[in-house]
Amino acid sequence: MTESVIAPDSGALAGELPFNPADPAFAADPYPGYAFLRDHAPVLRGPLGAWLVSRYEDCELLLRDRRMGKDFANSKFFEQVMGAAGDEPPPFLGLGLDDWDAKLFMLTDPPEHTRLRGLVAQAFTPATITALRTSVTAIVEELLGELPAAFDLMERLATPMPIRVLGAMLGIPAADQAQFTEWSVEIAGLLDLDVELSPEVARARRTAVAACTTYFVELAAARAESTADDLISTLVRARDEGSALTTQEIAATCVLLVVAAQETFSNLLGNAAILFSRHPEAYARLVADPGAMDATLDEVLRLEPPAHQVGRIALQDMELHGRQIERGDAVILMVAAANRDERVFTEPDRFDIDRGGKGHLSFSRGIHYCLGAPLAVMMAKEALTGLTSRVTAMELAEEAITYKPGMGLRGPARLPLLVTKRVG
Repeated sequence: MTESVIAPDSGALAGELPFNPADPAFAADPYPGYAFLRDHAPVLRGPLGAWLVSRYEDCELLLRDRRMGKDFANSKFFEQVMGAAGDEPPPFLGLGLDDWDAKLFMLTDPPEHTRLRGLVAQAFTPATITALRTSVTAIVEELLGELPAAFDLMERLATPMPIRVLGAMLGIPAADQAQFTEWSVEIAGLLDLDVELSPEVARARRTAVAACTTYFVELAAARAESTADDLISTLVRARDEGSALTTQEIAATCVLLVVAAQETFSNLLGNAAILFSRHPEAYARLVADPGAMDATLDEVLRLEPPAHQVGRIALQDMELHGRQIERGDAVILMVAAANRDERVFTEPDRFDIDRGGKGHLSFSRGIHYCLGAPLAVMMAKEALTGLTSRVTAMELAEEAITYKPGMGLRGPARLPLLVTKRVG
């Protein structure tokens, strides 16, 4: 492990971490640091006092454990973060945001979680995903078009594609989707437990969240008489029937759905392209054998997941590896570390699309399993199909990759590629 990854002084907010999450060397390759945690500190205090858990067996267990909840706003952790933040609280999962008292299905516990998730799940049924495939294919074809020999994958496909798809699902007018791309980039850190967040960034993020929320409140009001089948119209009808979300909750849910889809999908596609550039034999196989798509995506999700962490709140006291986790503590399950646990995976740092065996934890487990996982996989398949139909090989135009800031989400900010185009 290099000195640039393991740092004795990682800053006050980093807790007991033996490395500095803000170090560019950590952003470039966090996996040696994760290996250190698995071997020497499988449970330790991390950013903002949250517990970090890094081994596969522990993460898988706690993801299913009903002693783990997601109601951050009513936890001891919330009180600690707000108390330490002063006048500039970090807008993490809506904490510290004015007028954001909305209930979100992804941040509640049963029985409320069961009811709210059931409403949003209407947009993610197998039938709905299948029906979307044709429009997703058309979006990919339009965005890729006649590819040049050099282009930025993030700019051309990975960033605009999820906004286009979610725009169709939510009923966002096409004319407004460029604005959503700008908002989503600004709001992205809402899903990350930032170790260090400047007051300027915190203010900019709060401003973007407020603007995006206001937009959805107004859109929901405009859908009051709608008979359309987009998600916002569906949620408004349920609200009017007295069974579900308030207008503010509909808006907040839409904000997080857009941001989650934007960041996780763009990261997934960017990380896949990086792996293909560094493992041209794997990409060549996918070009030759589209039937390898499922196994290839599973291995990309294991080795380079778009989200590295999953947050939980302890609902009761418990002990893990000799550390006392108290009720109300935040617990960060390091799924990216767990996905490379040598106790579970043979040669875990190797990209092997024939791996099979134990599955990755990148979509979580249990009652909070990622609702959008089938949509993300379908979108990734369509995006890669669009690429493999046009490109027989790809390489990085710049070996040094600039990653987006933050420790919880990981993907390239930009990704210039040089490609070999199909002939004929």
